Amino acid sequence: MIDLLSSILDAIVALTLLWAIFRALRNLFGGPARTFVGSKSHGKPGPRAAQGQMVRDPVCGMFVSTELSHRLVEDGKTLHFCSEKCRETYQKNAVKA
Repeated sequence: MIDLLSSILDAIVALTLLWAIFRALRNLFGGPARTFVGSKSHGKPGPRAAQGQMVRDPVCGMFVSTELSHRLVEDGKTLHFCSEKCRETYQKNAVKA
């Protein structure tokens, strides 16, 4: 009876160690993190949801939210860009024209 309990305890310890090693390796190599419904995000901010109207970037053609865009006001009209680089490209091309 003692041998059976000892074997069960050894199996539990072995499985626990394997589970811990698996999790450590998954975290080390960037495996998918699991979050369960109702769990807290542990202080990590999630991706910001796009809000506002979607408009097309005049440089690259990508759609971008008016709330998250990089803006440039030109002749009373607001232009929306997906990135600072696209806005700078637009401004450089506008100076040349």
